[in-house]
Amino acid sequence: MRFFLAAGLISLAMLLPMACAKVAPVAEYKKYENDGDVPRISIEDAKKEYDAGTAIIVDSRPETAYKPDHIAKSLNIPLGSTDDKFAALPKDKKIIVYCS
Repeated sequence: MRFFLAAGLISLAMLLPMACAKVAPVAEYKKYENDGDVPRISIEDAKKEYDAGTAIIVDSRPETAYKPDHIAKSLNIPLGSTDDKFAALPKDKKIIVYCS
């Protein structure tokens, strides 16, 4: 009986910090009127966000351009891709898109 009680307390002690952890807020979807309205980010800030684990990098070029040269660990979702590719993106991270 003591074994089960001890195992339960250890499990609770391990799970409690995860349950209390803050979850990053999910940004609302926003459709921009034109390209000039889309927020820009510097290379330095993009790297900081990526290194911190708060952002992912999406390469929007065609696969033929992506394959030979791309940012390591970036995802390739070419312009005009189906919605299911976009639906697979994490909802709790900033999405940084580049095309060249």
